[in-house]
Amino acid sequence: MRYSTTVLLIALVGVSCTGVVPRNSQFYLPGDYNFAFYDTHTSAAQSFYAAHVAHFGIYEVALTDGEDATEAFGELATRIRQFVSVPPKFEPPAELIAPGWMRMAHSTGRAMDWTHLLHSQLYDILTDPSVTDKQAAGERSIAYYLSNADAAFSTRGYGHRWMMAGGTWAGTFARKYPEVNGILWAYHWHHAAVYEALMETTPEAQKQELDRVIELFVDSVLLNPPDYMPLVAEVAPRFAKMFPSAAHIFDNLHMMHDMTNDIMVDERLSREQKEAQIERMLLSQTYASQDVVTAPGIPTMGDHTMGPGAMRVPTQLADGSWLPQGHPESETAPMGQLMMPLTPREAGR
Repeated sequence: MRYSTTVLLIALVGVSCTGVVPRNSQFYLPGDYNFAFYDTHTSAAQSFYAAHVAHFGIYEVALTDGEDATEAFGELATRIRQFVSVPPKFEPPAELIAPGWMRMAHSTGRAMDWTHLLHSQLYDILTDPSVTDKQAAGERSIAYYLSNADAAFSTRGYGHRWMMAGGTWAGTFARKYPEVNGILWAYHWHHAAVYEALMETTPEAQKQELDRVIELFVDSVLLNPPDYMPLVAEVAPRFAKMFPSAAHIFDNLHMMHDMTNDIMVDERLSREQKEAQIERMLLSQTYASQDVVTAPGIPTMGDHTMGPGAMRVPTQLADGSWLPQGHPESETAPMGQLMMPLTPREAGR
């Protein structure tokens, strides 16, 4: 079933008293293709929902049970794996999964959910056979996403720089809770692999490839997760070549998820410091700030590792188009270049 294309704007505005953040939200772009992915590939659509429970569940556990809550995180990991087998029918909202954390870091949660909507809409566009110009429809959706500039992530390709050099908390979560972290990085692979499956040109080929991706995810990737956070272009080169800005947006979203994990489980930080660090990292990665922010260099590999694709930097082609960070056809940069701060101009599109 498709839904009305009427534009809906939801404005839940906080009262004007000190310390209250306005709860403003923007509805996604109307289109006849909306919900095509869920309607056509329901099982594949539902397979993502455990990832959302994982991301926001981690934040809430750290907030309510403390930074060193091994038992609580173990229970969360068990619940996530149960959702892999029997996922929720619909995606649970962040406020339901992490009500306390959403009050603490609403702007960041809003940006994450806004970007999840772009994820969904691009899946819909690639799925709907009535959309004949996929690139034009996708770029229109991305442009609409970027119109909410304070909640949209940057289209610059910063690779793993933010994760490794954002603060002293970098790598804390992966070190403390490798099992749950592995599930998250497996899902980062999963999100991109589904895009690549949807690049097939017929509904039949899409379904066949999606079935293969889901089987591979459950039987292999989830059991032996990546040793590093996969970049979208590493897993989905055809998708990333068509939508390089989206590849960067989703990489930045994934890094923000991981950095928030690190910050929330760092016992050296007070609640107020955690809130400030999360807000700082969000503001450094938004579309609104991307032309003035300089990405840090990588001072040390620390507790993070990079895949070979991370050495491949955004590359401009002869026709003026760009290949995103991690694309197998992008130029490879020496480690010395990655160790230096990266200006917005150098970051590509």
